[in-house]
Amino acid sequence: MRPRVALFGGSFNPPHVGHAQVVLHLLHAGFDEVWVVPAGVHPFGKELAPFPHREAMLRLALADFGPRVRICPIEAELPGPSRTFDTVSELVRRHPGHDFHLALGEDQRADLPRWHRIGELKKLVPFFFVGRGPWTPGDAVVRIPDYSSSELRRRFAAGEIPRGQLHVRVCDYILTRGLYGSRPEPSAGRPRCAIIGLGRVGGSLVTTLLAAGLRPAWGADPDPTRRERAGTAGIPLFADWIEACRQDPELDLLFFCTPDSWRPQAPSGLFTTIPGCLHTGGMHRPGEVFSGLGLPTERLGILHPVRSVPGPGLDLCESWFSYTGGEGLRNLLEPLVSRLRIRLTVVGEADRTAFHAACALAANGSQVLEEAAAGLFGALGLGAGEARALVGQLVRSGLEGWEAGGPGGFTGPWARGDEAVSELHRRALARVAPSLDPLYLALKAAAGRTAGGRPGGSPGEGAGGENVPE
Repeated sequence: MRPRVALFGGSFNPPHVGHAQVVLHLLHAGFDEVWVVPAGVHPFGKELAPFPHREAMLRLALADFGPRVRICPIEAELPGPSRTFDTVSELVRRHPGHDFHLALGEDQRADLPRWHRIGELKKLVPFFFVGRGPWTPGDAVVRIPDYSSSELRRRFAAGEIPRGQLHVRVCDYILTRGLYGSRPEPSAGRPRCAIIGLGRVGGSLVTTLLAAGLRPAWGADPDPTRRERAGTAGIPLFADWIEACRQDPELDLLFFCTPDSWRPQAPSGLFTTIPGCLHTGGMHRPGEVFSGLGLPTERLGILHPVRSVPGPGLDLCESWFSYTGGEGLRNLLEPLVSRLRIRLTVVGEADRTAFHAACALAANGSQVLEEAAAGLFGALGLGAGEARALVGQLVRSGLEGWEAGGPGGFTGPWARGDEAVSELHRRALARVAPSLDPLYLALKAAAGRTAGGRPGGSPGEGAGGENVPE
């Protein structure tokens, strides 16, 4: 059976709660899906906020409806002013397997004879009318309140904030960007966040939010030591995250800073709103980690710090994070990303594990090498602090060279293919730390392949061979 799809078009300048009520009414009327179609260029030349802003606001306003409601940006792709007939014709052409219906306000019925190619439009798709306007006692027709987008724009320009007629995320979006002549307010762009798991990453996330002026709504962790440590931040703390959600469920973002292997299970009816849920582990796909929450998949994601987090008090502002998830959740996350000045790299679900492997090579792999080098310095009689300082300087300077020029920044005997020096290194290792010889050989070979050196040449061969003592 072909899915019945209601097409709901408009300027959505801005989208308000009346638009959300129309979508809800259409779903209750039995449509399988509702496609919301924002106008590209107004046919009568009315000035509209830029299309990307209106599309983003629609995603924020309607994200809680789940996959049955989608934003259709087709009018940004079509040339010229937006005409309903042109848009519907193109959708019918592109999606022949769908049974489209055009959703219209009851108040538009009288104007239909003046619409562009209205006769052909009526033959193309059936119309579905939604009652709008004030409801009076005894009225048998369900009516949607007829909010005025132009009045909302006027109020923003006058310095008012009409929160009661807009989704809070849409209102904050408008204020943080100064749309419609609005003036930003201090609280705009501050999503309500809560943190489950107060270990190294969770504790650092608390530190990061507080440093940016964002006090978490609450934190939860069954470990009393971690709760006590986080308690110095002055946020409400719970041993049970489910109890925390029940007491304070009004959240925009819920962070699970928990082991990759843990799968949270939410009882039915726990979530009275639908927050964006983000796991900070890097290994698994969002649908795997959050399969027990009962939330729409488009509200589930991964936000993984692409860095070592050795302790719970680290400020992660300006750090790189990897993100896996949908565009709607990414839009919801945007105010936090902006406020924390973090940098995102988007990783597809299929690439999640391989990306995590690259992180392990860069961070954990380098730490293994650093520890081996520090151990060798220690075998030569250096103290632990001095050994770490030397290794730190070597690693930092080597990393600076690599960041500046990639393989071109490699220096030293491995990069030169200087086998004479390398052979002397191995003789010394055989005397002081013979267990490191296999690691040395493997890394030398890899360095030669990467830097274009000539490992395997005879002693003294290659650039730098003349510096080997006789």
